[in-house]
Amino acid sequence: MLRNDRKRGSEVTVKNISTRVQICGRSVNCHGGHSVVEQSSYIGRVTMHSEYDGQTYYPKYSEDLVYSEVMLPSDAPEEFNDPNRLWNSVEMSEKRDDAQLARTFRVELPNEWSYELATDVMKDYVQRNFVDKGMCAEFAIHDSENPKTGQRNLHSHILLTLRSLDEEGHWMPKQKKIYLLDENGERIPLIDNKTGKQKVDKQNRKQWKCKTVPTNDWGNKENVRMWRKDLVDTINSVNEKVGITGQLWEHRSFKEQGLDILPEIHLGEKASALERAGIHSIRGNINRDIRERNAVIEKARAAYEEAKNLVADLLSIPVGIVKKITNEIVEVIHKVAEKNKNRLKFPIVGKKYIRMVSDREALQNPEFMEEFVGKMGWDTFNDIKIFKTDAEKKYSEINETRINLQRRADYLEKLLYVYKQYEPYIKYNKELYSKTGAEFRKYKTHHMQELAYYDYYRKKLKDMIAEPDKKILASKWQKELEDIQNSFVTSYDEMNKIVLGLAATEVLLFNKDDLNRILENENHKIKDIYIERDSRNI
Repeated sequence: MLRNDRKRGSEVTVKNISTRVQICGRSVNCHGGHSVVEQSSYIGRVTMHSEYDGQTYYPKYSEDLVYSEVMLPSDAPEEFNDPNRLWNSVEMSEKRDDAQLARTFRVELPNEWSYELATDVMKDYVQRNFVDKGMCAEFAIHDSENPKTGQRNLHSHILLTLRSLDEEGHWMPKQKKIYLLDENGERIPLIDNKTGKQKVDKQNRKQWKCKTVPTNDWGNKENVRMWRKDLVDTINSVNEKVGITGQLWEHRSFKEQGLDILPEIHLGEKASALERAGIHSIRGNINRDIRERNAVIEKARAAYEEAKNLVADLLSIPVGIVKKITNEIVEVIHKVAEKNKNRLKFPIVGKKYIRMVSDREALQNPEFMEEFVGKMGWDTFNDIKIFKTDAEKKYSEINETRINLQRRADYLEKLLYVYKQYEPYIKYNKELYSKTGAEFRKYKTHHMQELAYYDYYRKKLKDMIAEPDKKILASKWQKELEDIQNSFVTSYDEMNKIVLGLAATEVLLFNKDDLNRILENENHKIKDIYIERDSRNI
């Protein structure tokens, strides 16, 4: 849901985040699936076999998988890194026919993010919110495309365990019994109403009032709100750091924001399939009515222009009309666009540089790609391969330089961090050695703690300094760190140009091979028709 607000005198697009938390369980009341192995198969896009129900689950799609990983707390067995072992263990640990198995969490992510950025952010998010709390988690990032509008949909699925693990890696009970206590901290007897005496069990053991409580707080309803808020805060923080401005993500519901707007309902797998096939579903009709009633939903059509302007800036190419050229690359672009609803196909799996680019819609736009080919001066696919070889070499050189600079920057930052702890105590040492005799001894005794800290941090700094002279040169370290940061900014722009070009080569080469495959299949079909016709004439 998008809307425009005024903030600090400028127009800001407010994006209401879409998330969905459900329980996967065997009961009909569980709407997050009835087999956790099936859910893992779905989000990980892999075939998995369930030991509980004996079924093998096959993924419906695989081409939209960007990344998947299992993340575990420290007490989890090493074998749980295999999702098949993890979720089958979860299934087999539950004996009840109505058991709750796992929690599913689906979140949308900014389409402007690169795959690498999305992966890094989600790893950190899952670690902080779930794994650090003791949950086993499997998360996957998908990037699907609406076949009608071409709108991409970068999102993540998270699958979470419900039971805690003990120190030996065994599943713990979901609940535990605790005794109710009176004002004196004593257990309260369970009284038999008929006899007025304390009840006893069959073994003649006294009974006490008690209640069952969860062994962890993961099912607390307030957690969902906390997870949404943390995700939105993370997205807004990351967007600010990477320079995505003019967009503010919001975790609160429309009602909480004081907006008289109806939220759209979740379509579900069946309704979504019908809508993709062009068949109106009941849920789809409800959403269409909601859109019409609200009259505030906007479709983000500016992605292409923004991407084009960004690429133009990165490549330092003057804005103007570029003369269209006719070459084999452009011919492939035209043919693919004709067969694919005026869009290029977009490979996700196994592509190194596409993962680093956020302007994915631009790379699918045939007009943009044709203009890009012209600006790069490519006439043949051999030109692309030559560029790819040179660019990859240049990328490796820059990347290696950046890695070395980063190591040096990390080293300097650590030195400066310790120096800040050391700096307040320098004056005590100087003051001490400005005195003599009794004043020296008196000052040393009075400031014993400060002087001890001075010696401690000085020794710590000396041990950390890798240079042979072991000199403490804070001003020099700070100046070198600033120079490294400036070098990073300069090399970042140059690397972006190279990455964009390499990502474009991946898209173009993929579409060329895919088009050849399609044309070859079409030729086979034509030959089969002629062969069948000739056989009939005979």
